[in-house]
Amino acid sequence: MPYEAYFKSAAESLLVVDLEGRIVDVNAATERLFGYARDELLGQAVEILLPERLRDRHPQHRAKYVSMPRSRPMGIGMDLAGRRKDGSEFPIEVSLTFAHSDDSDYVISAIVDISERLALEREARRNAILSSLGAVAAGVVHDLNNPLGFISTRAELMLSDEELSAQARDDLREIHSHAQRASRICTDLLALASHGPTRRQSLNLNRIIDEAVMLVSGELRRDNVTVRPDLDSALPQIEGDPNALGQVFINLMLNARDAMPEGGELRIVSAPVKNRPGWIGVTIKDQGTGISAEALPRLFDFLYTTKPDGHGLGLWLSRRIMREHRGNIEVQSEPSKGATFLLSFPVASAQ
Repeated sequence: MPYEAYFKSAAESLLVVDLEGRIVDVNAATERLFGYARDELLGQAVEILLPERLRDRHPQHRAKYVSMPRSRPMGIGMDLAGRRKDGSEFPIEVSLTFAHSDDSDYVISAIVDISERLALEREARRNAILSSLGAVAAGVVHDLNNPLGFISTRAELMLSDEELSAQARDDLREIHSHAQRASRICTDLLALASHGPTRRQSLNLNRIIDEAVMLVSGELRRDNVTVRPDLDSALPQIEGDPNALGQVFINLMLNARDAMPEGGELRIVSAPVKNRPGWIGVTIKDQGTGISAEALPRLFDFLYTTKPDGHGLGLWLSRRIMREHRGNIEVQSEPSKGATFLLSFPVASAQ
C-alpha cells in the first residue's frame, strides 16, 4: 500500500501509538533517531523515548489528548525533549494525528530533532549581540588609542633618562606596561568589532610567526621568557589575513608569558600535520602553571578568563580568527605541567 511505503521511507521519525500509550509501529527513521531496534520498541510505553524526569507527567498529557483528539501541527505546544537508548537527550518537535481504523484508534506521532535549528538560532542571537558590542567597542577604542599611545611614548622617552632614580624608573615601567596592556585590550576590542579577515592573500606562515615574535620579544625578555622556534622552512603557503593571524600568535605568546611568572622556555614548532595531507600545524608549548581540568572546556568562551586581571577576549578572538581561516585551535594541559596550543591551517591549494 502507498501509505506503508511512505511510513517506512519517511525522513522524519514516525510512531504509531495506541490509546494506552503503547508503541504499535515505528519506521526506520525512528530507529536511527533514538538508537533502538524496532523490536525493542514494539509494545513498550511511549515514555521510553522521553527523559526520565518527564515520564511521570506524560501519561496525563496523553490522557488529555485522547479525551479531545485532534491534529496538532509541528511546533505547537510544550518544549519537548527526546531520550536515546544511550541516555543522551535532544530537543524535539512533535506533531500528532489521531487515526481511526476498523479495529482500534491510534495516535501517529511525527518527531523531528531540532538540535541544529536551535543551535543556529542561538548563534544568530549571539552574533547580533556581538555586532552591537562591536559597534560600541569601535567607538570606545577610537577615543582611547591616541591617549594610550601618548602615555606609552612619553614613558619610553622618560625611561631613556639616565638620571632617573630607581623608584621613578620602576614606576615608569609599570605605567608603560599598563599602557601597553590597555592598548592590547583595544586591539582585541577592534577585532571584536570586525566581521572577518579584511585581507586575503598568500602567506608564509613562518614569516607571520617570526614577525609576531619580534613584536613581543622585548616584553618576553623582560620577563625572562626565552622563545625557541623550530620552523619548517619547506612549508607551503596558506591564505589569509596576516594581521589577524599575527594577533593570534601574539595572544598565545603573551598568555604563555603570563603563565610563567618566573620565566621559562616557550617552544614554537611549525610542520606539516601528520596523517592529514594539505594541512600545516603550529605547536606553542610553555613551561607554565598549566590549566585546570575545570577551566579547559571553557577556555575559549567569550569573556571567560582564568587571570585576575584578564578580560576574556584574547582566546575567544583567537578561536574566531582560526575558524575564519578554516583552521583549528586546541589546547592540551595539566596543572603544573604547562600548556600546549595546537593550531592547524589548510594550505592555500586546499582551502
